[in-house]
Amino acid sequence: MSVAGPANGYPEIVAALVHEDYPCVIELVRAAVAANPVAALSDPEIKSWLGRRYRNLFLVEAGKDKNALRAASVPLPLQLIDGRSGQELLARRFLKGMPRSQAAVRMPPAVEPDLHGITLLFVPGLMAGLLPSGAFQSVWPLLEERFGVRVLAADVHPVRSCAANEADIVTAIATGVGLDADSQRVSRRSAKPPTDVVLLGYSKGATDALSFLVDHPDFRDRIRAFVSWAGIIGGSYIADDIAVRLKDVEVPATPLSGQISKLLRQIVPVVQADRVNARLEQYEVKAAVAEMTTAVREAWLREHIGELAQLGIPTFTVAGVTSVLDVPYYQAVGAMQLNNYDKNNDMLLTVDQTRLPIPQATQLATFRGHHWDLGYDPFPWFTRMGSLNVDHKFARYPALAALLVFLAELGLLG
Repeated sequence: MSVAGPANGYPEIVAALVHEDYPCVIELVRAAVAANPVAALSDPEIKSWLGRRYRNLFLVEAGKDKNALRAASVPLPLQLIDGRSGQELLARRFLKGMPRSQAAVRMPPAVEPDLHGITLLFVPGLMAGLLPSGAFQSVWPLLEERFGVRVLAADVHPVRSCAANEADIVTAIATGVGLDADSQRVSRRSAKPPTDVVLLGYSKGATDALSFLVDHPDFRDRIRAFVSWAGIIGGSYIADDIAVRLKDVEVPATPLSGQISKLLRQIVPVVQADRVNARLEQYEVKAAVAEMTTAVREAWLREHIGELAQLGIPTFTVAGVTSVLDVPYYQAVGAMQLNNYDKNNDMLLTVDQTRLPIPQATQLATFRGHHWDLGYDPFPWFTRMGSLNVDHKFARYPALAALLVFLAELGLLG
């Protein structure tokens, strides 16, 4: 299914990597991306470097974040513990598969970017607005304040097909109407269409975004990069199971009521069906779940992978890995089901299912955290149903801040 990329054509970068001349690597990679983004970002040596550099930047950002340090049990001030630096302890807590030798490497600090004029266009996932907190809701204002970037969330429907949700993404990018960094609706009177866009899709939002990119290539020139954050690109075995259980359930006239509500509450007990008070006629429960099944996603990729590759948009993905002991107790059965396929999963999908098999796509990191942990703020205590694993301690702000610094260093946001 994957589209092959070119063989290595950057011997100077390889030589600089061998000599650990990281300032030179950074300069040469940026120049290569400027000259030919697709060729550079498809090169295996450059792709390997991109992952290393992003993870390094993440550790630097996490080292400045008190919540991340607390979650990783790193005391302040940073000091050696059992021979390990604070950066190594952060890597052990938040990054899967990062060698200790890499975690200890000191790379050049990044230049703080000025991102005025850049819009981070966010596409949230299934049940957006129906869970106890919003995805990245505490992170967006911090990013705007620090970098000057504008955050705009597409007001996609929480339970609808990818094709139907394209309309909401088009509205956001064509008119600037959506939700701002404080989750407030942007009026048409005050809206400004974004011109330079980082498109970031979380969970099902990544598949909504991919569908938009294929069906609306006329917006391609505005997209500086596409980032899939724990995106359900290859489908989910959990969704396969839910789809089977929904097959013979009659969809009621009132969304998320009757048998549908009962089944969804069994699957996600914290879903707040009482929030269903708008766009009622647009709910497509079965279609939304079907979009996340392995059969549908794999078929979609087979049909459109060539088009995605030809768009030439720099693409980056991240994944999560968790354990049954670290997920909410009511998600444990699903996590155990996934373990039968691959123990490297985030309780909803496996690491392999987060990858986009086009040459210019790079997997930047596999984080230690479950699917909600990677995206959602802590759920309020009164919605937790006794679970200790919905406080969501993953370092979301450092991860997103490092992403913007990383993209700017590559020259993609210049």
